[in-house]
Amino acid sequence: MAGISQKASEADVLALLARNIYLRGYQQSTPTEFLILIDRYVSQARELQVLAGASSTIRVAGCDDAGTLVQILGYRLREGCGQKNFTLETANPERAFLTIDSGFPLVELEEALQKGIPFTYSYPASRVPVLFHESDWMGLSQSAKSRSGSLIDALLSDASVARLYWALAKIDDETTLALRNSPGLRKLLPFGSILDFYGSQVCIRSGRVIVPGGESAAGDWKELVGASPESSGDFIAALLAKDSGWLAAYYDTLSRVSRTQQMHLTEAPRLKQLYDVFRKGANGSNAVRGVFPRAPDLLVLFTRIQWESNGDPHVPGNLDVWKEILLQKSDSKTVRSWVKRARNWDRPEQLLETLTALSSIDSNSGPLQIYLTLSELDRVRQPGNHLSAETVRQLADRFSELNNWYLVFAEFPELNEAGITSFMKSTDAIDKISNQTMRGNALGAFQATVGLWQILARQGQIPERELNTSWQKVIEPFTTISSSTQLFDSAQKSLQELLLAAGAKADSSQEELVELLAGPRQVTPDGLREHIALAARINSVLEDQRLVSLDTLFALSDGLKEMAQGKGKSDALLPLAAELREFDLPRPIFTNSEKISWAPPNYTAHHAELQVRTDLTKVIKEQGSHVQLETARGQLTPFLRDTLVGLNYAYYEPPGAQMLHHNPLFVRSHDFLGVSIQSPDRLWSAPMLLGAGSPAGGGAYLVGSLVDLSYALATTEQDFISPENIQALIWKDLVPELLVSATLPRWWSVTPVELHAVTLYQKSGEELLMASVGNAQIRERIIGILSDRLTSQRLERVQQSLFRTEDVAAMLRRMTPAETSYLAAEYGSRFPEEKGSWGPASQQLQELQQQFPVEVSWEHLSRDFGVPHPTLARTNACQLLNVKPFPFFGSYSSRLFGESWESSNLYWARLADEMGYSPVALNSLVPELSRRAISKIFATEPDDWPAILRAIQETGEEFRQGKTAGFPGSNITSTMSGRAGNDANTH
Repeated sequence: MAGISQKASEADVLALLARNIYLRGYQQSTPTEFLILIDRYVSQARELQVLAGASSTIRVAGCDDAGTLVQILGYRLREGCGQKNFTLETANPERAFLTIDSGFPLVELEEALQKGIPFTYSYPASRVPVLFHESDWMGLSQSAKSRSGSLIDALLSDASVARLYWALAKIDDETTLALRNSPGLRKLLPFGSILDFYGSQVCIRSGRVIVPGGESAAGDWKELVGASPESSGDFIAALLAKDSGWLAAYYDTLSRVSRTQQMHLTEAPRLKQLYDVFRKGANGSNAVRGVFPRAPDLLVLFTRIQWESNGDPHVPGNLDVWKEILLQKSDSKTVRSWVKRARNWDRPEQLLETLTALSSIDSNSGPLQIYLTLSELDRVRQPGNHLSAETVRQLADRFSELNNWYLVFAEFPELNEAGITSFMKSTDAIDKISNQTMRGNALGAFQATVGLWQILARQGQIPERELNTSWQKVIEPFTTISSSTQLFDSAQKSLQELLLAAGAKADSSQEELVELLAGPRQVTPDGLREHIALAARINSVLEDQRLVSLDTLFALSDGLKEMAQGKGKSDALLPLAAELREFDLPRPIFTNSEKISWAPPNYTAHHAELQVRTDLTKVIKEQGSHVQLETARGQLTPFLRDTLVGLNYAYYEPPGAQMLHHNPLFVRSHDFLGVSIQSPDRLWSAPMLLGAGSPAGGGAYLVGSLVDLSYALATTEQDFISPENIQALIWKDLVPELLVSATLPRWWSVTPVELHAVTLYQKSGEELLMASVGNAQIRERIIGILSDRLTSQRLERVQQSLFRTEDVAAMLRRMTPAETSYLAAEYGSRFPEEKGSWGPASQQLQELQQQFPVEVSWEHLSRDFGVPHPTLARTNACQLLNVKPFPFFGSYSSRLFGESWESSNLYWARLADEMGYSPVALNSLVPELSRRAISKIFATEPDDWPAILRAIQETGEEFRQGKTAGFPGSNITSTMSGRAGNDANTH
């Protein structure tokens, strides 16, 4: 009734209750209906508990002793109790609502009273752990009710007490005990909001605060905070009280980055200098304003910043070009105040200080975002092949418009500066097209062809040595477009170049193109079955979207060309022209005037209407003039655009998609011009869903470009996933990330050796944890490794469990696959002299590493089983970054939350391996299993990571037990003996 997951552990119940009370219970200090109802639920439950007595059972022998129970429930006995037509009557509507809403078996009680038989109902009371003692909390609140009641009353009656309870519940046990003693709960009470947002990483050991940077940074922290870390109570009190929470936010950010990054960032005098500019950049605002933590970009900056060999921060291009960038990007007053300092820069450190100052500004296209993106482009390039200053300037100039497309250059570092320049030139040419209809078609055709290139390049069907050349050949035809006819020819030429790059014929049919998109050619039965299934899925989308075949469009174009030259036969073209007329718009339910009044401007309706009105049969029958026939060819362009766009949509179809199969206008309605929201800035931006729930607008559709299409489709389709639990919280910012992680990667090139290695890495990590029982050296090493991966509270719980075998066994169920895999990989990297003697899986892993050093390397498996990180690492390349879980941020940074969950594909791979599936089966298993796992998520709050782990484990258990029949590719064919052989799936 309080919005707490029924799958939450008993230890978390009071903390989650406290969270919901402070977050939902008050609005401008006035109790909300939520809080009022919870208070009534508690009061009724207590009355029923008294009635149940020591036996925890409510018993009613008959009508004579039912009065008390019925009164508590909000009803009264009517005359005729004990007779067949007897019914209970509502006496107190408020109590009656609680009775029905809480699921009390009122019907059974009524039937028992009708029949005159006893009614029995088990009503046990559950005791849950309390943080500290009830008395510690009862005295904090000023409410008289809380002082005379219980801890629940204290939480219900005082939001500040509830928030402090929730904040401390997220901190490790030793630290909370230290805070309780000093500075004490009463002194912490005014800072509950700061402790909630930025206190979970505070760590106190033996009375001393473990500060980011360790002993070497303790002196600087003492100066910053105004108290010594050796005096934990004074240090924490001063930390929370200083600068409206900004120092706590800075401390929290540094606590979340790796130890390596901490050592760089806390070097003297960098620690104090960076905080000084960060605080000035915040400009006196409050760090706890709103419902989410602030400054997510500071965490991204400190997590991903790169360092030169001399210890300086990396600067893409050079300092001079960054002076120019800052001068040009000075839109806000805060940015302009920092720009003045840039003119006298002579050290990379000054750029880092400026970026740190700007990190408190909410922006998705400011100087900091430019730096983060260009740094990632340099990261994936060889040291001697970093971006030149001129390219950095060029990319920065177009950043606000094209930044989403720069992810392509990070994913494919083979695209050199000439390839980047070619892309810029093509986008310029398209933007200069004056005719709105033609520009929309050019945007769609160009982006769709580039999207197809990405797919084939990602699947390895374009050789690595050909990536840059093929890229330029695919985009070059769009640099000169003056008519719809020329646009059609350019799109066709671009597609032909793409097909040639992928090793196909330039005149390949649509069926052959779909075969390419469905994956590399397969020769094994498993591979053939998966390939056929994926090709069928793509074709089903094209069919349900009523898209005209490429074969028809190109045949019509060729036929019209021949007619313009006085050749060819018109009779052969008439059936093809008729195919253009097979699509029709549904009859509108609103008049034009009603649509104008109730719906936003919709260019996409005009696009579809033009296609419906296109009739080439007349010009074909009448043997039109050369100009008429060329014009007719131009009329094919919108159809070609939609089919190319539809191929992209079909490839990224989320599992269980509904929109793509039940709304035949979905692809045609894509608004590439952003007319629907009157925003020309949307031309090249990531697509957003518009029109959902607005029938006057003609249904939902996407507005923007095709970049990040997989995420946009996942966002569209996520609402069609029904949760198994009625009250389940499935947060909208996580689900698309889980769906993209399941649909964007493909596993055609994965070998049985790699699949088995994923299992062994996880098992090896588990064996290491078991081996730490009784081995202090391994235990110490494990904690050192996991300190970069786990939050302070989870790290403490893992550490406490490493002394008894039964505790480790219980804790393993709460370790994510990414954590155990990272532990095994990092342990082997740091301590290569040890031979994996801690278990059979570790020994097998070592043998595989010796036999297949490349395939089984952690870097290789990271690319195969990782996930895209478009916000954190500015790329859609799949990888495992192995960072601590990011807190949930608002605005565009909310995706960081889902991107830091990297365990799903590792879990599904182990499941497939243990059940004997071949690697190619992952192409169908992973999307379907991910969708089922999403429906099982039953969380209480956004950072409820255990809910995700629990959901995939439940899904995996059902799959093992055969309760999820009907999965594609469900035949088990691979064997353990075959895992050591060469890859037989892909040729």
